[in-house]
Amino acid sequence: MEWKAMRRGRKLLSSYFDAQYEYKHLRGIIYIFLTIILVTALTGCGSANTRQVLSKNSAEAVRQSHWIEDIDYLQENLPKKHKNMYHSIKKEDFDKEIMSLKDEVPSLKDYEIKTRLAQIVASVGDAHTALNLSSNNNLSYPVILYWFDKDLRIVSTNKDKKDILGKKLVKINNIPIDEIVKKIDTMISHENNQWVKVMDVNYVTNPDVLKSLGITSKDTIQLSLEDDNNKITQVDLNPGTLNPDNAIRIIDEMQTKPIRLQFNNNFAETLYCYKYIPEDKTLYFQYNQCIDYDVAKSYGFKNYEAYPKFDKFSEGLLKAIANNNVNKLVVDLRNNTGGDSRLMTSLVSKISQIDKLKDKGKVFVIVGRETFSSGVFAAIDFATQTNSIFYGEPTGGNVNGYGNVGALTLPNSKLQISYSMNFFELSDRFKDSFIPDKIVEESFDNYKKGIDDVYEAIKAYKN
Repeated sequence: MEWKAMRRGRKLLSSYFDAQYEYKHLRGIIYIFLTIILVTALTGCGSANTRQVLSKNSAEAVRQSHWIEDIDYLQENLPKKHKNMYHSIKKEDFDKEIMSLKDEVPSLKDYEIKTRLAQIVASVGDAHTALNLSSNNNLSYPVILYWFDKDLRIVSTNKDKKDILGKKLVKINNIPIDEIVKKIDTMISHENNQWVKVMDVNYVTNPDVLKSLGITSKDTIQLSLEDDNNKITQVDLNPGTLNPDNAIRIIDEMQTKPIRLQFNNNFAETLYCYKYIPEDKTLYFQYNQCIDYDVAKSYGFKNYEAYPKFDKFSEGLLKAIANNNVNKLVVDLRNNTGGDSRLMTSLVSKISQIDKLKDKGKVFVIVGRETFSSGVFAAIDFATQTNSIFYGEPTGGNVNGYGNVGALTLPNSKLQISYSMNFFELSDRFKDSFIPDKIVEESFDNYKKGIDDVYEAIKAYKN
């Protein structure tokens, strides 16, 4: 009897819950039906303003949904693809930042969400894992900036702003540049401060970044500029383009250009080039990118046929060394941000076998803040295989660290995020940057005169 009573009780209870479910389900259908009728009435008979409001609300809902999908996609896939995602940040901290951003999506503009995403990706703690907003956004203020020691100088702008060329940027909208850079640096994926100096100049000129960080609320900004006499002037600047036909650069004002700026007459020379300087008995070799025809083809570059063959270039370089009175070989890696490290490894091996370059004081390698990734690999190749002496600045890339880049594309915004697939340990001699034997920083006074401080220091070396 007890079992029968219990079964009847459960049956009655089940019937009750079924009825409740059917009621709620029916109520939901009725609600949706009434909503459809209301929307139809409003859009069919209502005012244009009402239709615009409904359309705007619908578009906003889609916008938010798309950003949430992108953020979820990042959270799920970046840890899967990265070699060791949580080497510098705890998983719970990363997830906390992700959840915080998702909660704030409704109150944030698109450019603010992008900035937050860049900060989250930068928190991973390796320079190859990055959301580079400067490559995802063409909007910019028409100036190019460069750090000379602690001074941020304008090295290029449009011709109608010629009077600001070379001046030091000290404030934007009355906010000291040091404060602005400190905020910007939270967005930059880096392993050392040298790489920050390379990247932050791109964001100082990005209107969306400045808005996101509270530097400005409008497109127009006011620059406070200091000249060489310490006189401060204010200049208003609007976003615009900086194209070669309308641009003016400090290097255009130089009466004589240093050897490092005497190339770039064609695409191949932007990658690598060399020149024998008879008065110095020096062969200068500039190596800017670790890429050639075969590498570009293997990477699937559509324009791979435009790239030169590095083995053919190397043959010409080695012949120039053999056929000239070369007392010094200068290898300039200052602008080398990477590529395929195998190209230089093979060439360095051949250079190491040249008798007249075997002694110390014969091979000099220049490194700098833009020496990164496979550019650092090239420096290590020279350090381990030759008696090279190194000049310049500490490198922007670490000697030991994460690299070999893959790309993650967010499904809706199409933002591209790079990530590291391997860890490389090249030397136990350096903790972070590759540190040259002789640190030589470029001075602004000599730069505008066309004097290369680093090359001049090497030229002065007596062997």
